[in-house]
Amino acid sequence: MQGMPVFAQRTPHVSGRSAAIARRYGVALQNRDPRTLVLTTLVLALVGEVAAFAHLVEDYLTGDPIVRWDVRLATWLHVHAAAPLVRLFEVVTYAGNAVVLGVLVLTAAFVLVRRRRLNDAALLLVAFGGAEVLNGLLKLVFHRPRPELAFVQLDTYSFPSGHAAASAATFAAAAWLIGRAWPGWRRRLVVGLVALAAICVVGFSRLYLGAHYLSDVLAGITFGLGWATLCLIAYVLLDDRPLTELLAKRRAA
Repeated sequence: MQGMPVFAQRTPHVSGRSAAIARRYGVALQNRDPRTLVLTTLVLALVGEVAAFAHLVEDYLTGDPIVRWDVRLATWLHVHAAAPLVRLFEVVTYAGNAVVLGVLVLTAAFVLVRRRRLNDAALLLVAFGGAEVLNGLLKLVFHRPRPELAFVQLDTYSFPSGHAAASAATFAAAAWLIGRAWPGWRRRLVVGLVALAAICVVGFSRLYLGAHYLSDVLAGITFGLGWATLCLIAYVLLDDRPLTELLAKRRAA
């Protein structure tokens, strides 16, 4: 219609397209399409992780009870710390160190590329690299000082925990890839539980060493898992097609 705004002319088309997508999604759910079920689960998980991270941010900014628990727990752990456990967790915490994780991720990515599993390599690289970069930016935004009672001296900010975020994102992505290679729900459950345990141990090591408060670690874990989930959604949407094939099609278009 003449004189009608452009956005108004496009609205019926957009609405019709959205309705068609919704119908296809509903049919796929009714037919129990595995890809659709996986995507739905990942999206729901992402919503929960984002909500948990936002809640922790709100608690920190408003000084909610968890912030008071932060100081109490940090003080209690410092007072009851045992020298052998301090030395143990000084080693354990390297599992979340950026350099150590970076070397492991690059090595795994190199092996995957040699086997022409480009999507898998990209998943690991983006999960780890994105978590490191974005978490560093979040630290600058919140600029929370480190706990004063610490067995390690660090100059960076505390919230969220970088070790917790990087280990959560990397271990979650790695668990997904290992689970795909090991069919069977029991094996995949074991892989998932091992990854979760590793994330929790790394996170607790930061608490025991006094490098972070509890809310720092929880925020790091929820952020890392959320970022990994977002990467997995993109991974599933690529439909397992090699990146080289997608790039070739884009160049041809």
